Amino acid sequence: MNLSWLKNPNNVVYADVDKFVDNFGKETGIENLRQKIEEFDAYPTKEGVVLKGKKRTSIKLFIPDLVFDEHIEMGENVWIYMGESYECYCLYNINDGKFCEEASEYKFFSHKACEYFPCHRTVDEENYNCMFCYCPLYAMGKDCGGNFIYLDNGVKDCSGCMVPHKRENYDLMMEKLMEFHKSLREKV
Repeated sequence: MNLSWLKNPNNVVYADVDKFVDNFGKETGIENLRQKIEEFDAYPTKEGVVLKGKKRTSIKLFIPDLVFDEHIEMGENVWIYMGESYECYCLYNINDGKFCEEASEYKFFSHKACEYFPCHRTVDEENYNCMFCYCPLYAMGKDCGGNFIYLDNGVKDCSGCMVPHKRENYDLMMEKLMEFHKSLREKV
């Protein structure tokens, strides 16, 4: 796999995941291809991942911007490579929000047996969400969107923040995390 081959528009097909992947999975004999692509998109590696099908077929999922030092058009997306004898597929519209919608039964967890429950003062213990026990937005610093202060010693104090602990804020949390994840990938 070389960069100049991928930059040649005659070698690349741009494919909308919704219109392409299900049929392509059947053709290659790779079960749950859409799910595997979404998982790789969420947790990519520089090496990519090889998926083997039932029909003596294998494909490689990769992200060109992680593999090569030079950016190519849509190189931040997941691509499918099957060797230079075939077109390479650049996939778009992956994880367009469906991941969060499908996880609806996992949006609330109250851990009343925890010795720290509730870790923030609250009036409504019945709807106190422990899903994000350690706030995943903490690392975003001032851009987290929560109610925090910085102490004199530089430590971020979130004791006044209830954003991750409200039942109705799960989607907000996931949206902020996806934005943060995307910004980190763009920096790579």
